[in-house]
Amino acid sequence: MTRREKKVHCRDNTGDMAEKHSDFSEESDDNCIFCLIASDRDPEAEVLKKNEELVCFKDLFPAAPHHYLVVPRKHILSCESLHGGHIGLVERMAELGKEVLRDQGVTDMEDVRLGFHKPPYTSVHHLHLHVLAPSSQIFSFILYKFIPGSVRFITESHLRKELKNESQRQKWFFNRFSFVTQNMSSMDTQRSSEEEECPFCQIANNETDSEILQSDDELLCFRDVKPGAVHHFLVIPRTHIDNCKCLQEKHVALVERMEKMGRSALEKVCDLKDIRLGFHIPPFCSVPHLHLHAMAPASQMPFKSQLHYGPQSHWFITVEKVLSQLKTKGKVR
Repeated sequence: MTRREKKVHCRDNTGDMAEKHSDFSEESDDNCIFCLIASDRDPEAEVLKKNEELVCFKDLFPAAPHHYLVVPRKHILSCESLHGGHIGLVERMAELGKEVLRDQGVTDMEDVRLGFHKPPYTSVHHLHLHVLAPSSQIFSFILYKFIPGSVRFITESHLRKELKNESQRQKWFFNRFSFVTQNMSSMDTQRSSEEEECPFCQIANNETDSEILQSDDELLCFRDVKPGAVHHFLVIPRTHIDNCKCLQEKHVALVERMEKMGRSALEKVCDLKDIRLGFHIPPFCSVPHLHLHAMAPASQMPFKSQLHYGPQSHWFITVEKVLSQLKTKGKVR
């Protein structure tokens, strides 16, 4: 790839959203521009500082007098691929960026902006921290791309706060899951106890006043009580199945019917071109009864929801991946 081709590829289209990638990988990608730079395979890149974990280089299209990018050598798609275990990584990326600014003679660290673009507004699908200074001199014609708290941009400090909150929730879910599993005397006892106390079994048995949107002899669909999107529905089987990890190849038809009902519910309220369907992976299931999340519009989900329900999230798996794994491996990894 020539330097000119790289520039074209890197450029952020003003009107068009970048293509979304759904896979999370920490392996180097030979098709990724930033992987090439991070692995010292791009002799034209102006690298300013690097270590075993990170590389900092000049942005090809600077939005301020000083505009640098800090990337991890490992291929991570975006800030939505991060979880609580990456808080230290984000901190180290910020510190390297500040070191480069100091090396370049920047002394006023109060007039610095550090942050990440959020999908689908990422120009390159490799996690990169924007380091801009002075922030008061970001060029006006491109300022809209770097507004803190906007749909496009999240500051490094805000991201760390979000990841910390997610880490705390993750620990709560893990402890809750461990408590349940450690107190099960047998699988039969587990199933009997869960079915008696499971809120989704109660809904399926018409023991609550929950509004049922769609139902048949096998499945039912209702609204999530804590929606993560404008439209957020849950599809559950009437039969108690703990979670997606309990699914086997024989359940392919069941999952396909759950997907069909989820799409049918969303079709009544939105365009099916901008939806997200998937399952949480244990121990991050809030209710231990298999439920498909059907959400829309996916492109307008807030950042917290992207962490919970993003296709790159380590605790969420799309229905397409579940079906693919069941058909090829007979189980969900």
